[in-house]
Amino acid sequence: MQKEEMRRIGLAGQSIRRLGRRIRGLWDIHRQRSRIGRVRTDTPADREPGRHAELAIMSFNVRRGTARDGKNHWQFRRTLVHEVLNLCRPDVLGLQEALDFQIAEIRTMLPGYEPVGCGHLGGNRGLHNAVFYDARRFALSEQGTFWLSDRPDSPGSRGWGNILPRTCTWVRLIARGTGQAFYFYNTHLDHISPRSRKRSVVLLAERIQARGCGADPFILTGDFNARERSKPIQYLKGKTPLKNRTSGERVNPSPLLDTLRVRYPSHRIPATFHGFGRLFFRFRLDYIFVPPCVRIREARIIQLRRNKCYPSDHFPLLTHVELPTGPA
Repeated sequence: MQKEEMRRIGLAGQSIRRLGRRIRGLWDIHRQRSRIGRVRTDTPADREPGRHAELAIMSFNVRRGTARDGKNHWQFRRTLVHEVLNLCRPDVLGLQEALDFQIAEIRTMLPGYEPVGCGHLGGNRGLHNAVFYDARRFALSEQGTFWLSDRPDSPGSRGWGNILPRTCTWVRLIARGTGQAFYFYNTHLDHISPRSRKRSVVLLAERIQARGCGADPFILTGDFNARERSKPIQYLKGKTPLKNRTSGERVNPSPLLDTLRVRYPSHRIPATFHGFGRLFFRFRLDYIFVPPCVRIREARIIQLRRNKCYPSDHFPLLTHVELPTGPA
C-alpha cells in the first residue's frame, strides 16, 4: 500500500513539473514577443506601390552555419531565424556572416524577397554580407560589393591587419509607385585588428560620400565589432577624427545617427553579442546608422530565444524609419 501511494505521489509530482514547464514555456513566448516590440501588422494592401508604409530595416549577424555550436548549431536555430523574420518582416535586411546555403534557406523564409551580394572570397565562396529586399515594394537600381582594404575593388583582398577579407555590400533601391530612392550599405568589420576597423569606417564614409546619386538618403547596417565609445563608432557619428588616406586626420563629412541611441538617449542599451550565453562578456557590436535627414520612428533589439537556444550569437536589430521625400 505504501509503495502504491509513493507511486501515485511520484506521478503527481511529474504531472506538476510538466505543467510548470508548460506554463514557463507559454510565459517565455509571451515575454519574448513583448521584447520584440511592435512587429509588422500591415497587410499586403498596405504595402502596395504608392502607399506610404513605414520602412522596416533589420541588421542580423546569423553566424556561419558550419560552426560547431552544439545545441545552437544552425540545424537547431534556423527555425528561430524564420520566426524572427516572420514576426518582424523587414522591408530590407542586412545579413552578416552568412554562407551560401544559409542564404538559400533564408530566401525560402522570405518569399518575394531578392538577395544581393557575394562571398568575401569572391563569387559564392565564403561569408556573405547579403542584402535582402522586398522585390514587391522596391526595384533594384544599382548594386555592388567592395572589400575593406587598399584594393577595395579586388575580390578577396585583405589589408590593415585583417585575418579574413572584409566586405561591404550595397544597393540602391527605388520604391515602386512613389519613385523614392535610397542606398543601403551592409558590412562586417574585422574582429581582431583595431587598425582595420578604423581604416574600414573611413573607407565606408568615403564610399557613401561618393555615391552616384548624392541627394538620395542612405542607411548603414552591420556588425562593426566595435563598442559604442570606440573610435570607429565615434568617427561615424562625426565626433572623433581619424586619418584619411589623402587629407590627413579629419572627421566624417557625413555624420550619422545611431538609431538605438537616438530612441534611447539616456538608457543603458543591452548587448547585441551574447555568444549563446556561454561567455562571461557581452558587448554591443551591431548598429543601424542613418543620416539626420532620416526620421527614426522606432528601434529595437530582438531578444528572442527558446529553451536556451538562440537564433544566432548576435541579437538582430530592427529599426522603423521614414525617408525624406526631398533631397538628403
